[in-house]
Amino acid sequence: MQNLLHTRPEDQVTVKDLDLARAAQRVSVPVVAVLLALVIGAILITVSGRSPVDAMAAIGRAAFTCDPGYCNFGTVLTTATPLIMTTLGAVMVLRAGLFSIGQEGQYGLGAVAAVVVGYQVQLPGGLHPIVALLAAGVAGALVGLVPAIFRVFLGANELIVSIILNSMVALLLSFLINYPLRDTGGTASYTPQIDETARLPIFDTATKLGANLVVALAFVAIVAVYMSRTTWGYEQRMAGEAPVFARYSGMRTRTAVLRAAALGGALAGIGGGIQVLGMNYRVIDGFLDGTGFNGLTAAILGGTTVIGGSLAAILFSAITVGAINGLQILMGVPREIGAVILALMILLVAIQTPLAGRLELWLSKRRGAREIAARAAAAPPPPEPVDTPPDPDEVRAHAAARNEE
Repeated sequence: MQNLLHTRPEDQVTVKDLDLARAAQRVSVPVVAVLLALVIGAILITVSGRSPVDAMAAIGRAAFTCDPGYCNFGTVLTTATPLIMTTLGAVMVLRAGLFSIGQEGQYGLGAVAAVVVGYQVQLPGGLHPIVALLAAGVAGALVGLVPAIFRVFLGANELIVSIILNSMVALLLSFLINYPLRDTGGTASYTPQIDETARLPIFDTATKLGANLVVALAFVAIVAVYMSRTTWGYEQRMAGEAPVFARYSGMRTRTAVLRAAALGGALAGIGGGIQVLGMNYRVIDGFLDGTGFNGLTAAILGGTTVIGGSLAAILFSAITVGAINGLQILMGVPREIGAVILALMILLVAIQTPLAGRLELWLSKRRGAREIAARAAAAPPPPEPVDTPPDPDEVRAHAAARNEE
C-alpha cells in the first residue's frame, strides 16, 4: 500500500513541468494550424491554375524583402503596428475570462479621439502626440468597460453586448465624421488633417515606418511585464483561469475583470491613435477595416500570450501584404486567397484547441492507469494466511452446548 501512495521523485510532476506542457501546447497548436492553412491555401492556388511554390515564393518576396528604394517588410511592420495594439487589447481581456469582440469599436473611437486632439488642441510638438494618444486610450477604455459592466453587474453576455456596441460605435463615428467633425473644405466625408505637431516621427517616408512601431513595441514590453510580473496581472489571469480559486483566495475578481476591460480597451484605442498620428493623419468615413477583429483573431492564434499574439499580428500583416503585392500584382491570383488562409488558421486553431485538451486528458488517464498497474505489480504479495490450531476451551464449550441439546 505504501508503494501505491508514495511515488518516486523521478515520477512526480512539478509545477514547472505543467507550465512547460501548457507552453508546448500553446506553441504547437498555432504552428500546426499555420502549416495546415498554408497547405490548404497551396491546394486552392493549384486549383486556380498557378504553381503553389511560385505563389508562396511571391508572398514571401512581397512581404519580407527589401529593395534599394523600398522595403516590403517595412510595409508589413507599418501595417502590423495598429494590429499589434488591438491584439494586446484582446489578450488583456481574454486572459481575464472576457470574450469581448469590441476591439473594432475601441480602435475606431480611439482614432477619432486622437484626430480631435490632433487638430483642435494646440500643444508643442513633443507633448501633442502624447496627449492625443492618451485621449485615444481613454476613449477606447470607455468602450471596453461597457461589456464588462454589463457582465459583472447585470450578468449579461459580454459577447452579445460587444457586438451591439460595435454597431453603435460605427454609427456614431459615421455621424461625427459626416457632420460635426467634417472638413468643410473637402468634397468627401473626412475630418481635417491633424497638426504637424501631433504627428509621430517617420523614419522611412516610403513605408511610413517610424515612431509608431517604437510605441507599439514599447507597449508589447510593458504589457508582457504587467501580465507576468505584477499583482494586478496575476489577479487578472486568475480571474480568467481559476475564478473560483481567485474568489476564495480573497482576490477582487470583479475589479480585476473591469480593470482588464479598461486596459484592453485603452490599448485598442491607442492602436487607432497610432494609425492616425503616424500614417493617415485624418479619419475617413468608413475607415474601419477589421483591424479590431483581426487583433482578436491574432490573439487567439498566438495562444492569448503577449509575444505570441504580437508575432501572429506580424504574420497576419505579412500574409495580407504578400497577398496584395505578391499574389494579385505579380501572379494575377485573387488576393482573397490570403484572406482564406487567415480564416483557415483561425478555424484550425479553434478546432485543435479543444481536441488538444481532450487528447491531453486521455493520455494523462492512460499514463496514470499504467503507473498504478506497474506499481501494483511491483508491490510485494500479501502474506499467506497461517493455519492455527483451534482453542481447546472453545472446543469444550461447543461440545457442551451440543450435549445439552
